[in-house]
Amino acid sequence: MIATAIDAVTDPVMGTVSDNLRSSFGRRHPFMYASSLPLAVSFYFLFDPVVGDESGLFIWLTCFSIMTRMSMTLFHVPHLAFGAELSEDFDVRTKLVAYRMLFGVSGWIILNVGFANFFAATDEYPNGQLNPINYPAFAAILSLGIFISIVATSLGTHKVIPLLHNPSDSTHYGFNLIIRDLQNSLRNVSFRWLVIAYMLGSIPATLVNSLSLYVNTFYWELSPSQIPGVLLAGSIATLIGYAAAPWASKYMDKRTLLMTGAAIWATANLSPFALRFLGFYPPIDSLWNLSILITFAAIAGAGLAQIVVCVSSMIADVADEHEVRHERRNEGVFFGVFSFCGKASSGAGVAIAGLLIDLIKWPVGSTIKTASDIPESTLTMLALICGPGAVLIVLPVFYCMTRYNIDRTRHKEIQEELTRKKEEKA
Repeated sequence: MIATAIDAVTDPVMGTVSDNLRSSFGRRHPFMYASSLPLAVSFYFLFDPVVGDESGLFIWLTCFSIMTRMSMTLFHVPHLAFGAELSEDFDVRTKLVAYRMLFGVSGWIILNVGFANFFAATDEYPNGQLNPINYPAFAAILSLGIFISIVATSLGTHKVIPLLHNPSDSTHYGFNLIIRDLQNSLRNVSFRWLVIAYMLGSIPATLVNSLSLYVNTFYWELSPSQIPGVLLAGSIATLIGYAAAPWASKYMDKRTLLMTGAAIWATANLSPFALRFLGFYPPIDSLWNLSILITFAAIAGAGLAQIVVCVSSMIADVADEHEVRHERRNEGVFFGVFSFCGKASSGAGVAIAGLLIDLIKWPVGSTIKTASDIPESTLTMLALICGPGAVLIVLPVFYCMTRYNIDRTRHKEIQEELTRKKEEKA
């Protein structure tokens, strides 16, 4: 909660600051370079505390969590805004976002493979995640990877700085500028509805992800060796979905593709629960159980990828419309607001998951090991939450997207208007 509250301030502020910076390194790169060392160091010490008592550990973790989040904001918001500046083409923007997400998910897969190897079970620690000895080395490798990735990204894109936009005017930083930029961004109808749609989509996705261990272990009765297969299927399908998004966006507008992705995710997420509720699901102990879950996890992952790619690409289009109306390039503000809303909705999804587990009176204790230890009514409630319940939260997304009004034709009109204004100033 503390870190999220800080994000509510730092993300939009970082957006405004990076929008208005004048330097020989452009508007975004100074912050990207500056974030590399603080983020790597704070991340390492987050997993290697030097205090042992409970109160000292709380203070340590709180401080380094905040430092890590702030350092991440220092890179993440300018980085997103920079990506939106790389092209003004309607389709190329989608392709650039897809490339970024492909690298992101690839990194996540590498992280999980590394985690499984670092924290493998031993005689002393059957649950390898409880072995404290391995955390410092694991954190050190990740921190080095973070540092190298940020520096490589910044250096690799440094040559395009002269081609990017300059600050719209010489306005000085200040509280009034931050508030003005924030208000103007939220006045944009398309952006407002896009953010609401993204939050409504993020909450159920995070909710389902947070409860996946409960569902897979106790409702679907998967073994510890089977669960990674379901998770890996979703991740690999997400990669494929990211790769397919630029191709799909050529045949439909981003708004339509986003709604298609949401429909695919909702249908795939609901289907196994619906089949079991209706009596069409095979026996849990059959070989079909794992195959069905892997299939629907893959379909859901591919659908989710379309949402993620489209949202970032659509925000870049919103920034163009904003420039037509206000004659200011504020990609940073838009992505700052978007970044915070994404974190807030994910946090809300986790919080709601915890609250619902309490509401359905999930039993706790060392004796809870299999589905037979859970009341059938509790398992049914869990399934209703993760199946129909999650889908109901997604439904308003479709209405929200009907309010988003930048399609391919509208974007072409925006680009023509921007070109005309630039020619008048020349």
